[in-house]
Amino acid sequence: MAAPERRISAGRPVPDENGVMMYDYGGSIGVVYNPKVVTAYGLQYHDSYRRTGDPQARRNLINTANWLLEHAKEKGDGKCSLWEYGFKWGWYGGVEPPYTSALAQAEGVNVLLLAHEITGRDRYLAEARRAFGAFLVDYDDGGVASDEGRDSIFLQLLAKPGFQKTYVLNGHTNSLIYVWKYHQYTRDYRALIVFGKGVNWLTVDGNLQKYYTGDWSYYDQMGNRAKDNYHQGHIAQLGKLYEITGEPVLKEYCDKFAACVRQGP
Repeated sequence: MAAPERRISAGRPVPDENGVMMYDYGGSIGVVYNPKVVTAYGLQYHDSYRRTGDPQARRNLINTANWLLEHAKEKGDGKCSLWEYGFKWGWYGGVEPPYTSALAQAEGVNVLLLAHEITGRDRYLAEARRAFGAFLVDYDDGGVASDEGRDSIFLQLLAKPGFQKTYVLNGHTNSLIYVWKYHQYTRDYRALIVFGKGVNWLTVDGNLQKYYTGDWSYYDQMGNRAKDNYHQGHIAQLGKLYEITGEPVLKEYCDKFAACVRQGP
């Protein structure tokens, strides 16, 4: 597949009447719920509530968790659920809905855990466990993880059966960090399996080398060079995964990417 034909022009976040964050893309898409935007702001609401005790931030977090409850699409006779996108995506030549995202899934699971933590309501924990099940379903069967052989998986930022896998690095590494957080909260053994297989992908077959341009990092495996913020994210995420696992290759590429910043792009 060719590199993305166009980028959606910069838009702006727009809260709905409950504080759940939507996004205004303008043009033919307009104002829509993007699961990744919803979950990212849910996490931000929690951070604000934790730092300041702001009751509005708490309400917005709970409302975001409730949106996730209401919009989770059950799959596999209720064994897992996903948050689907309902608008055409402008990257990679255009992606028709529905499609899903490992990162939105991982963040959404953690928003539900945070809602459970501050309310004690079991429905949030139950849905978090069900939503985590999407990581156990293969990409080609409608899940968010692609089987890569050698006991490894890749957590795909963009997941749609039949659509070419793009292997976005920050989608994989960031999702793994949230999978680890999910395990720390729930002790769900399934999370250790997903986390271990995801880390395996990073450490075998020179896979991280594929993201090294020699002076910067690639965003994906479609030939797209990472923007500055994504490159900085690669450094932080690989550093965090090294902290968790102690895998030397993670530190090696964390350091290589960091050296690129010091030298300049």
